[in-house]
Amino acid sequence: MKILKTSFILLSLAGVWKPRGWRGIKAFIYYFYQFTVVISDHMFIISSILDLEFKNVDPSELFDNLSLLLAMTNARQKMSCVIIGRGAIKYIIDTLEKSPFKTRNNKEEVIAMKFDGLIRNIFVSYTLTTIGGIWLYSASRSGVLDPPHTLPYKGWFPYNYSNPIVYWLTASFQLYAINTANVVDLVLDLLISAILCSMCAQVHILKYRFKMMLEELKGITNDTDCSDIATTERLMIADWVEYHIDLINLIKYMNNVFSNVIFLQYTVSSVILCTLAFLMSHTDAMTMTFAGYFGFLITIYFQVFQQCYCAHTLTSEATTGIYDADWPSLSNNIRRSVVIIMCKSYRPILITSSFFIILSLESFTKIIKLAYTIYNVLS
Repeated sequence: MKILKTSFILLSLAGVWKPRGWRGIKAFIYYFYQFTVVISDHMFIISSILDLEFKNVDPSELFDNLSLLLAMTNARQKMSCVIIGRGAIKYIIDTLEKSPFKTRNNKEEVIAMKFDGLIRNIFVSYTLTTIGGIWLYSASRSGVLDPPHTLPYKGWFPYNYSNPIVYWLTASFQLYAINTANVVDLVLDLLISAILCSMCAQVHILKYRFKMMLEELKGITNDTDCSDIATTERLMIADWVEYHIDLINLIKYMNNVFSNVIFLQYTVSSVILCTLAFLMSHTDAMTMTFAGYFGFLITIYFQVFQQCYCAHTLTSEATTGIYDADWPSLSNNIRRSVVIIMCKSYRPILITSSFFIILSLESFTKIIKLAYTIYNVLS
Protein backbone atom coordinates (compact mmCIF):
# COMPACT_ATOMS: atom_id res chain seq x y z
CA MET A 1 0.00 0.00 0.00
CA LYS A 2 3.00 2.31 0.35
CA ILE A 3 3.42 2.24 -3.43
CA LEU A 4 -0.21 3.34 -3.81
CA LYS A 5 0.49 6.33 -1.57
CA THR A 6 3.60 7.14 -3.61
CA SER A 7 1.50 6.99 -6.79
CA PHE A 8 -0.97 9.53 -5.41
CA ILE A 9 1.86 11.84 -4.36
CA LEU A 10 3.24 11.73 -7.91
CA LEU A 11 -0.23 12.33 -9.36
CA SER A 12 -0.57 15.34 -7.05
CA LEU A 13 2.76 16.71 -8.27
CA ALA A 14 1.60 16.16 -11.87
CA GLY A 15 -1.47 18.30 -11.18
CA VAL A 16 -4.31 15.80 -11.53
CA TRP A 17 -4.92 14.69 -7.91
CA LYS A 18 -5.67 17.28 -5.26
CA PRO A 19 -4.23 16.14 -1.91
CA ARG A 20 -6.87 15.13 0.60
CA GLY A 21 -7.57 17.76 3.19
CA TRP A 22 -6.68 20.74 1.01
CA ARG A 23 -9.39 23.37 1.34
CA GLY A 24 -9.83 27.06 0.69
CA ILE A 25 -6.93 28.91 -0.92
CA LYS A 26 -4.84 25.73 -1.21
CA ALA A 27 -7.58 24.01 -3.20
CA PHE A 28 -8.06 27.10 -5.40
CA ILE A 29 -4.35 27.31 -6.23
CA TYR A 30 -4.19 23.58 -6.93
CA TYR A 31 -7.23 23.67 -9.22
CA PHE A 32 -5.60 26.53 -11.14
CA TYR A 33 -2.46 24.42 -11.49
CA GLN A 34 -4.60 21.49 -12.62
CA PHE A 35 -6.25 23.75 -15.21
CA THR A 36 -2.87 24.71 -16.68
CA VAL A 37 -1.85 21.04 -16.93
CA VAL A 38 -5.06 20.03 -18.72
CA ILE A 39 -5.03 23.05 -21.04
CA SER A 40 -1.38 22.52 -22.00
CA ASP A 41 -2.07 18.90 -22.90
CA HIS A 42 -5.10 19.80 -25.02
CA MET A 43 -3.26 22.66 -26.73
CA PHE A 44 -0.39 20.33 -27.61
CA ILE A 45 -2.81 17.80 -29.11
CA ILE A 46 -4.67 20.48 -31.09
CA SER A 47 -1.45 22.00 -32.43
CA SER A 48 -0.23 18.53 -33.46
CA ILE A 49 -3.50 17.75 -35.27
CA LEU A 50 -3.45 21.08 -37.12
CA ASP A 51 0.12 20.42 -38.24
CA LEU A 52 -0.69 17.04 -39.80
CA GLU A 53 -0.42 16.97 -43.59
CA PHE A 54 -1.67 14.13 -45.75
CA LYS A 55 -0.64 15.44 -49.17
CA ASN A 56 2.90 15.38 -50.54
CA VAL A 57 4.26 14.36 -47.16
CA ASP A 58 7.10 12.08 -46.17
CA PRO A 59 5.59 8.90 -44.59
CA SER A 60 8.34 8.80 -41.95
CA GLU A 61 7.55 12.35 -40.87
CA LEU A 62 3.81 11.63 -40.82
CA PHE A 63 4.19 8.47 -38.71
CA ASP A 64 6.60 10.25 -36.36
CA ASN A 65 4.05 12.97 -35.67
CA LEU A 66 1.19 10.48 -35.51
CA SER A 67 2.87 8.23 -32.93
CA LEU A 68 3.50 11.16 -30.58
CA LEU A 69 -0.02 12.49 -31.11
CA LEU A 70 -1.54 9.11 -30.23
CA ALA A 71 0.62 8.84 -27.12
CA MET A 72 -0.52 12.31 -25.98
CA THR A 73 -4.15 11.40 -26.69
CA ASN A 74 -3.74 8.31 -24.53
CA ALA A 75 -2.28 10.46 -21.75
CA ARG A 76 -5.22 12.88 -22.08
CA GLN A 77 -7.64 10.01 -21.52
CA LYS A 78 -5.72 9.01 -18.40
CA MET A 79 -5.84 12.58 -17.10
CA SER A 80 -9.61 12.57 -17.57
CA CYS A 81 -9.89 9.21 -15.82
CA VAL A 82 -8.00 10.46 -12.75
CA ILE A 83 -9.75 13.84 -12.54
CA ILE A 84 -13.31 12.74 -13.33
CA GLY A 85 -13.02 9.34 -11.65
CA ARG A 86 -11.35 10.67 -8.49
CA GLY A 87 -14.26 9.59 -6.28
CA ALA A 88 -14.33 6.09 -7.76
CA ILE A 89 -10.57 5.63 -7.34
CA LYS A 90 -10.78 6.84 -3.73
CA TYR A 91 -13.58 4.34 -3.12
CA ILE A 92 -11.44 1.44 -4.41
CA ILE A 93 -8.44 2.39 -2.27
CA ASP A 94 -10.52 3.04 0.86
CA THR A 95 -12.42 -0.24 0.43
CA LEU A 96 -9.18 -2.24 0.28
CA GLU A 97 -8.28 -0.84 3.70
CA LYS A 98 -11.57 -1.86 5.34
CA SER A 99 -13.12 -5.15 6.44
CA PRO A 100 -13.36 -7.77 5.00
CA PHE A 101 -10.34 -6.84 2.86
CA LYS A 102 -8.18 -5.77 5.78
CA THR A 103 -5.74 -8.45 6.94
CA ARG A 104 -6.66 -10.30 10.14
CA ASN A 105 -3.47 -12.12 11.18
CA ASN A 106 0.24 -12.46 10.49
CA LYS A 107 -0.25 -15.06 7.76
CA GLU A 108 -2.45 -12.69 5.79
CA GLU A 109 0.10 -9.91 6.38
CA VAL A 110 2.76 -12.14 4.82
CA ILE A 111 0.54 -12.68 1.77
CA ALA A 112 -0.05 -8.93 1.44
CA MET A 113 3.67 -8.20 1.83
CA LYS A 114 4.49 -10.71 -0.92
CA PHE A 115 2.37 -8.79 -3.40
CA ASP A 116 3.63 -5.47 -2.08
CA GLY A 117 7.06 -6.72 -3.13
CA LEU A 118 5.72 -7.52 -6.61
CA ILE A 119 4.19 -4.04 -6.83
CA ARG A 120 7.51 -2.52 -5.75
CA ASN A 121 9.41 -4.47 -8.41
CA ILE A 122 6.97 -3.37 -11.11
CA PHE A 123 7.18 0.22 -9.86
CA VAL A 124 10.98 0.32 -10.00
CA SER A 125 11.44 -1.57 -13.28
CA TYR A 126 8.67 0.24 -15.16
CA THR A 127 9.72 3.65 -13.86
CA LEU A 128 13.37 3.13 -14.83
CA THR A 129 12.40 1.76 -18.24
CA THR A 130 10.03 4.64 -18.93
CA ILE A 131 12.47 7.30 -17.77
CA GLY A 132 15.20 5.74 -19.90
CA GLY A 133 12.91 5.56 -22.93
CA ILE A 134 11.73 9.14 -22.49
CA TRP A 135 15.31 10.34 -22.07
CA LEU A 136 16.39 8.62 -25.27
CA TYR A 137 13.42 9.98 -27.20
CA SER A 138 13.91 13.51 -25.84
CA ALA A 139 17.64 13.37 -26.61
CA SER A 140 16.86 12.32 -30.17
CA ARG A 141 14.62 15.37 -30.56
CA SER A 142 17.47 17.70 -29.62
CA GLY A 143 19.04 16.90 -32.99
CA VAL A 144 16.17 18.60 -34.84
CA LEU A 145 16.38 21.81 -32.80
CA ASP A 146 17.19 24.86 -34.89
CA PRO A 147 16.41 27.96 -32.82
CA PRO A 148 14.45 29.99 -33.62
CA HIS A 149 13.06 28.11 -36.63
CA THR A 150 12.43 24.46 -35.69
CA LEU A 151 10.64 23.50 -32.46
CA PRO A 152 11.43 20.31 -30.49
CA TYR A 153 8.10 18.81 -31.59
CA LYS A 154 5.95 19.42 -34.63
CA GLY A 155 3.01 21.73 -34.10
CA TRP A 156 1.01 24.55 -35.67
CA PHE A 157 0.78 27.85 -33.80
CA PRO A 158 -1.19 30.94 -34.88
CA TYR A 159 1.78 33.28 -34.47
CA ASN A 160 5.34 33.77 -35.64
CA TYR A 161 7.78 32.21 -33.19
CA SER A 162 10.97 33.28 -34.98
CA ASN A 163 11.62 35.76 -32.20
CA PRO A 164 14.03 34.05 -29.73
CA ILE A 165 11.93 34.86 -26.66
CA VAL A 166 8.70 33.65 -28.29
CA TYR A 167 10.51 30.58 -29.61
CA TRP A 168 11.83 29.48 -26.23
CA LEU A 169 8.48 30.14 -24.56
CA THR A 170 6.79 27.93 -27.16
CA ALA A 171 9.47 25.24 -26.84
CA SER A 172 9.12 25.36 -23.04
CA PHE A 173 5.36 24.93 -23.40
CA GLN A 174 5.87 21.83 -25.56
CA LEU A 175 8.36 20.32 -23.11
CA TYR A 176 6.06 21.10 -20.17
CA ALA A 177 3.07 19.46 -21.88
CA ILE A 178 5.10 16.39 -22.85
CA ASN A 179 6.61 15.89 -19.39
CA THR A 180 3.37 16.33 -17.43
CA ALA A 181 1.58 13.94 -19.79
CA ASN A 182 4.40 11.41 -19.39
CA VAL A 183 4.19 11.59 -15.60
CA VAL A 184 0.41 11.04 -15.58
CA ASP A 185 0.76 8.25 -18.14
CA LEU A 186 3.47 6.54 -16.10
CA VAL A 187 1.85 6.89 -12.68
CA LEU A 188 -1.66 5.84 -13.70
CA ASP A 189 -0.22 2.71 -15.34
CA LEU A 190 1.56 1.95 -12.08
CA LEU A 191 -1.60 2.68 -10.08
CA ILE A 192 -3.70 0.30 -12.19
CA SER A 193 -1.06 -2.43 -11.90
CA ALA A 194 -0.79 -1.86 -8.14
CA ILE A 195 -4.56 -2.19 -7.74
CA LEU A 196 -4.57 -5.37 -9.83
CA CYS A 197 -1.78 -6.83 -7.68
CA SER A 198 -3.69 -5.83 -4.54
CA MET A 199 -6.69 -7.72 -5.92
CA CYS A 200 -4.41 -10.74 -6.47
CA ALA A 201 -3.37 -10.50 -2.82
CA GLN A 202 -7.03 -10.47 -1.82
CA VAL A 203 -7.63 -13.61 -3.90
CA HIS A 204 -4.78 -15.36 -2.07
CA ILE A 205 -6.19 -14.21 1.27
CA LEU A 206 -9.59 -15.50 0.15
CA LYS A 207 -8.06 -18.92 -0.52
CA TYR A 208 -6.25 -18.87 2.82
CA ARG A 209 -9.45 -18.05 4.70
CA PHE A 210 -11.25 -20.83 2.85
CA LYS A 211 -8.70 -23.42 3.99
CA MET A 212 -8.70 -22.04 7.54
CA MET A 213 -12.49 -22.17 7.55
CA LEU A 214 -12.45 -25.83 6.53
CA GLU A 215 -9.98 -26.67 9.30
CA GLU A 216 -12.16 -24.88 11.86
CA LEU A 217 -15.22 -26.71 10.58
CA LYS A 218 -13.43 -30.04 11.03
CA GLY A 219 -12.71 -29.14 14.64
CA ILE A 220 -16.28 -28.04 15.19
CA THR A 221 -17.61 -31.28 13.71
CA ASN A 222 -15.50 -33.30 16.17
CA ASP A 223 -16.00 -31.20 19.31
CA THR A 224 -19.40 -29.51 19.07
CA ASP A 225 -22.88 -30.85 19.74
CA CYS A 226 -24.88 -31.70 16.62
CA SER A 227 -27.53 -29.07 17.44
CA ASP A 228 -24.99 -26.24 17.10
CA ILE A 229 -23.00 -27.56 14.15
CA ALA A 230 -25.46 -26.58 11.39
CA THR A 231 -25.81 -23.00 12.69
CA THR A 232 -22.06 -22.52 13.03
CA GLU A 233 -21.44 -23.96 9.57
CA ARG A 234 -23.97 -21.58 7.99
CA LEU A 235 -22.45 -18.56 9.72
CA MET A 236 -18.89 -19.40 8.69
CA ILE A 237 -19.82 -20.23 5.11
CA ALA A 238 -21.92 -17.05 4.87
CA ASP A 239 -19.02 -14.92 6.12
CA TRP A 240 -16.64 -16.38 3.52
CA VAL A 241 -19.19 -16.12 0.69
CA GLU A 242 -19.85 -12.46 1.53
CA TYR A 243 -16.12 -11.78 1.30
CA HIS A 244 -15.99 -13.61 -2.04
CA ILE A 245 -18.93 -11.60 -3.42
CA ASP A 246 -17.49 -8.31 -2.16
CA LEU A 247 -14.17 -9.09 -3.86
CA ILE A 248 -15.83 -9.95 -7.18
CA ASN A 249 -17.94 -6.78 -7.03
CA LEU A 250 -14.88 -4.65 -6.25
CA ILE A 251 -12.97 -6.14 -9.20
CA LYS A 252 -15.92 -5.45 -11.51
CA TYR A 253 -16.18 -1.91 -10.16
CA MET A 254 -12.47 -1.34 -10.76
CA ASN A 255 -12.84 -2.74 -14.27
CA ASN A 256 -15.65 -0.28 -15.04
CA VAL A 257 -13.61 2.66 -13.73
CA PHE A 258 -10.60 1.94 -15.94
CA SER A 259 -12.32 0.29 -18.94
CA ASN A 260 -12.02 3.35 -21.22
CA VAL A 261 -8.33 3.72 -20.38
CA ILE A 262 -7.73 0.03 -21.08
CA PHE A 263 -9.56 0.21 -24.42
CA LEU A 264 -7.75 3.31 -25.68
CA GLN A 265 -4.35 2.10 -24.49
CA TYR A 266 -4.83 -1.29 -26.16
CA THR A 267 -5.80 0.20 -29.53
CA VAL A 268 -3.38 3.12 -29.45
CA SER A 269 -0.46 0.91 -28.43
CA SER A 270 -1.10 -1.39 -31.40
CA VAL A 271 -0.87 1.53 -33.82
CA ILE A 272 2.13 3.13 -32.10
CA LEU A 273 4.08 -0.13 -32.11
CA CYS A 274 3.62 -0.61 -35.84
CA THR A 275 4.46 3.03 -36.66
CA LEU A 276 7.61 2.84 -34.55
CA ALA A 277 8.61 -0.41 -36.24
CA PHE A 278 8.12 1.31 -39.61
CA LEU A 279 10.18 4.33 -38.52
CA MET A 280 13.01 2.17 -37.15
CA SER A 281 13.14 0.16 -40.38
CA HIS A 282 13.67 3.41 -42.31
CA THR A 283 16.26 4.90 -39.93
CA ASP A 284 19.99 4.32 -39.69
CA ALA A 285 20.63 2.10 -36.65
CA MET A 286 23.70 4.09 -35.66
CA THR A 287 21.87 7.41 -35.22
CA MET A 288 20.38 9.01 -32.12
CA THR A 289 17.02 9.13 -33.88
CA PHE A 290 16.97 5.32 -34.04
CA ALA A 291 17.84 5.15 -30.33
CA GLY A 292 14.94 7.51 -29.58
CA TYR A 293 12.49 5.36 -31.50
CA PHE A 294 13.87 2.26 -29.77
CA GLY A 295 13.40 3.83 -26.33
CA PHE A 296 9.83 4.80 -27.25
CA LEU A 297 9.17 1.25 -28.50
CA ILE A 298 10.47 -0.42 -25.33
CA THR A 299 8.38 1.93 -23.18
CA ILE A 300 5.19 1.05 -25.05
CA TYR A 301 5.99 -2.68 -24.90
CA PHE A 302 6.53 -2.52 -21.14
CA GLN A 303 3.45 -0.34 -20.68
CA VAL A 304 1.19 -2.95 -22.25
CA PHE A 305 3.01 -5.99 -20.86
CA GLN A 306 2.95 -5.04 -17.17
CA GLN A 307 -0.82 -4.50 -17.16
CA CYS A 308 -1.50 -7.66 -19.19
CA TYR A 309 0.72 -9.63 -16.80
CA CYS A 310 -1.03 -8.32 -13.67
CA ALA A 311 -4.49 -8.93 -15.14
CA HIS A 312 -3.47 -12.44 -16.28
CA THR A 313 -2.19 -13.23 -12.78
CA LEU A 314 -5.47 -12.05 -11.25
CA THR A 315 -7.54 -14.15 -13.66
CA SER A 316 -5.51 -17.33 -13.17
CA GLU A 317 -5.38 -17.00 -9.37
CA ALA A 318 -9.11 -16.36 -9.06
CA THR A 319 -10.09 -19.56 -10.90
CA THR A 320 -7.91 -22.00 -8.93
CA GLY A 321 -7.02 -22.69 -5.36
CA ILE A 322 -10.00 -24.22 -3.56
CA TYR A 323 -9.87 -27.54 -5.42
CA ASP A 324 -6.91 -28.81 -3.39
CA ALA A 325 -8.62 -28.18 -0.03
CA ASP A 326 -9.66 -31.18 2.07
CA TRP A 327 -13.39 -30.54 1.90
CA PRO A 328 -14.73 -34.05 0.96
CA SER A 329 -14.32 -35.18 4.58
CA LEU A 330 -16.80 -32.57 5.86
CA SER A 331 -20.54 -32.83 6.35
CA ASN A 332 -23.03 -33.07 3.48
CA ASN A 333 -24.19 -29.48 3.99
CA ILE A 334 -20.63 -28.18 3.73
CA ARG A 335 -19.90 -30.30 0.67
CA ARG A 336 -22.99 -28.96 -1.11
CA SER A 337 -21.96 -25.40 -0.25
CA VAL A 338 -18.41 -26.00 -1.48
CA VAL A 339 -19.69 -27.38 -4.80
CA ILE A 340 -21.70 -24.19 -5.31
CA ILE A 341 -18.63 -22.10 -4.43
CA MET A 342 -16.50 -24.08 -6.88
CA CYS A 343 -19.02 -23.54 -9.67
CA LYS A 344 -18.97 -19.81 -8.95
CA SER A 345 -15.16 -19.73 -8.83
CA TYR A 346 -14.82 -21.67 -12.09
CA ARG A 347 -16.16 -18.67 -14.02
CA PRO A 348 -13.02 -16.59 -14.67
CA ILE A 349 -12.65 -13.02 -13.45
CA LEU A 350 -11.61 -11.06 -16.53
CA ILE A 351 -10.38 -7.49 -16.89
CA THR A 352 -12.18 -6.41 -20.05
CA SER A 353 -13.07 -3.37 -22.10
CA SER A 354 -15.62 -2.86 -24.89
CA PHE A 355 -16.65 -6.55 -24.81
CA PHE A 356 -13.76 -7.79 -26.98
CA ILE A 357 -10.58 -6.63 -25.24
CA ILE A 358 -9.42 -8.93 -22.42
CA LEU A 359 -6.22 -8.09 -20.59
CA SER A 360 -4.03 -11.19 -20.47
CA LEU A 361 -0.69 -12.46 -21.73
CA GLU A 362 -2.54 -13.86 -24.73
CA SER A 363 -3.84 -10.35 -25.47
CA PHE A 364 -0.28 -9.05 -25.29
CA THR A 365 0.84 -11.52 -27.95
CA LYS A 366 -2.15 -10.50 -30.08
CA ILE A 367 -1.03 -6.86 -29.88
CA ILE A 368 2.44 -7.84 -31.08
CA LYS A 369 0.98 -9.88 -33.94
CA LEU A 370 -1.43 -7.08 -34.89
CA ALA A 371 1.36 -4.50 -34.86
CA TYR A 372 3.52 -6.74 -37.04
CA THR A 373 0.63 -7.29 -39.47
CA ILE A 374 -0.01 -3.56 -39.82
CA TYR A 375 3.72 -2.97 -40.22
CA ASN A 376 3.82 -5.44 -43.12
CA VAL A 377 0.90 -3.64 -44.76
CA LEU A 378 2.64 -0.26 -44.39
CA SER A 379 5.88 -1.66 -45.75
